[in-house]
Amino acid sequence: MDQFTSYSSLKELQQRKERIREDLQRGTKDMTRLCQETFVPTKPDTRKEAVTRAVNIGFMVFDGIMLAKKLDSKYAIVMKSLELIHKWQKGRK
Repeated sequence: MDQFTSYSSLKELQQRKERIREDLQRGTKDMTRLCQETFVPTKPDTRKEAVTRAVNIGFMVFDGIMLAKKLDSKYAIVMKSLELIHKWQKGRK
């Protein structure tokens, strides 16, 4: 809609404001529903699903820990190299 719409009465302005408010509320409800469907886990129907979910979560945690460990060791090498370069440059002056 045009950014500079002219209104002939206060009632028209109030109606437009109400339509915009309703659109925003509908959008908020839709976003809430989509987020819940996407991020909130559903209750498992059977014991098998519960065990499978627990195992999957365990593997995800393990993968996260292994990734953090790998990144930490690589980051430590980079930091040590930068520290040595800094000491070398400081010694040259």
